Amino acid sequence: MRISLFSLLSICCFGLAAQNSQLYSYGQRDPQFTQFMFNPTYFNPAAAGEEDAWISTLDVRNQWVNLPGAPVSQIITSHLPIYKISSGAGLVVSNDLAGQQRNTGVSAMYAYHKRFRTSTLSIGVSGGIIQQQLRGDKLTTPTGNYEGIIDHNDPDLPVTLRTEVLPDASLGLYFFGKSLKIGVSASHLLLPLQASKETAVTDVQYNPNGYVYVGYDINMTSRLMLTPSVLYKTDLQSSIVDVNTIFTFNDNILAGASFRGYTNGRYDAVSLIGGLNFSGNWRVSYSYDITLSELNSVSSGSHEVVLRYRLPVARPRAGKMINNPRYLYH
Repeated sequence: MRISLFSLLSICCFGLAAQNSQLYSYGQRDPQFTQFMFNPTYFNPAAAGEEDAWISTLDVRNQWVNLPGAPVSQIITSHLPIYKISSGAGLVVSNDLAGQQRNTGVSAMYAYHKRFRTSTLSIGVSGGIIQQQLRGDKLTTPTGNYEGIIDHNDPDLPVTLRTEVLPDASLGLYFFGKSLKIGVSASHLLLPLQASKETAVTDVQYNPNGYVYVGYDINMTSRLMLTPSVLYKTDLQSSIVDVNTIFTFNDNILAGASFRGYTNGRYDAVSLIGGLNFSGNWRVSYSYDITLSELNSVSSGSHEVVLRYRLPVARPRAGKMINNPRYLYH
């Protein structure tokens, strides 16, 4: 069933890309986050409400430090279970700045949970908008004229600030149990829709992105847990795989490492990850990426910080509640 859905999502993405082949655009991959395992709702709406808690997460990433125009990304997610209708719901707000292009999005997500004895199968959707900006007045080209005017000498590049507001939607499946988590999802499924009715083309555009996620908790001892996870991502032009392992000691201290590489054999980065649960409901974690690609000569790696708040939400008690007026308890 999961394979069939992934095939369907892939066909949708390829079909959308084909319909859009006559539009010129600045293709955009979703923001890269090393600590994806701590916040799966940002790439899969079906993960909304997976825990018995209201979870809010802030993820801030500064990629390829010291490289001018390198991506700086922030994402906020908040979701909780809705037991009465076997569902989960939440909100995702993202902001990604890369060079002179900014993408800011907000989406609401909903997931329906089909519960089994020890596991849950969830199907989720999300919908919202993405505002995209391109600072054409800050771009330069080798053959452009910039003496008192802005002329890139390139008809495909704007010379002013261009802003588009695009509709956005995502779809996903998520299976989770006590230890195993498997997810398949696709984002930006409304790609062929025009951002403006007045023009025949869209200047700034997102590519569809597909994700496959697998994670598994292994109890090594009563105090030590090992969690390996894998995330496969594709924008239908290139694919990248993240593999990481997190050790959790006493449900309090986190430490681990991650590796990222492209499916064509090129390496991107290795990462060191550390975190701490404190005050019962809060967790902060940090990761540092050591760049393995040619960019290591012009950047000093990437930094990422995740702040997570977890507020438990109790499940309704089974059976009928009977109040006894004689006592203060029932």
